[in-house]
Amino acid sequence: MITLDRWAFLTVLALPLAVAWATPAPAHDIVLNELMYHPPGGSDGLQYVELCNRGNAEVDIAGWSFEKGIQFVFPTGTRLGAGAYLVVCRSLAEFQDRHGTEPRAIGDFTGKLSHDGEAVELLDAQKQVVDALKYGDDGDWPMGPDGYSAALERISPGTETNRPENWAASKLPPVRKAMGTPGRENDCFSANLPPVISSVGS
Repeated sequence: MITLDRWAFLTVLALPLAVAWATPAPAHDIVLNELMYHPPGGSDGLQYVELCNRGNAEVDIAGWSFEKGIQFVFPTGTRLGAGAYLVVCRSLAEFQDRHGTEPRAIGDFTGKLSHDGEAVELLDAQKQVVDALKYGDDGDWPMGPDGYSAALERISPGTETNRPENWAASKLPPVRKAMGTPGRENDCFSANLPPVISSVGS
């Protein structure tokens, strides 16, 4: 027979497990992973921003938002599983007409991603910055996403976001049309960022 004291002892032992089960997944596991900021042919309805959960646990992103450049609030019940992707579209109808319904996508965001580059910030429900990117269309940034059909893709999810060398163009399609890799692993994915050659000596 288990006495009341023993029950209390077992309850105390169980508390750390209960706390571990209740601990939410880290918000910083959600990162900006891909942007279609300049679709060719003036078809800006095909703009999108893709999120990736690089962690090992599902994250509740209800109430999170974009407020710079574009505006969008993630609805109640929005969750992103470990290793999963979520696309936020400027026009969900246009996105699904081009890419189908298989990529998990929501929308519509208001505003527009600048063709020339701008800051994009993902905020949590407490308005704290979870991830941010200030992309560009010149200098060290790839040219393919600037109206030539490619998307701007993150290379290494575990490497700092605001490094131009961590971003590359998706594969160009045979014909000029907005493509990218929404809802799946990026064309340029690498677990670790490849070395960057800054100069070559004689």
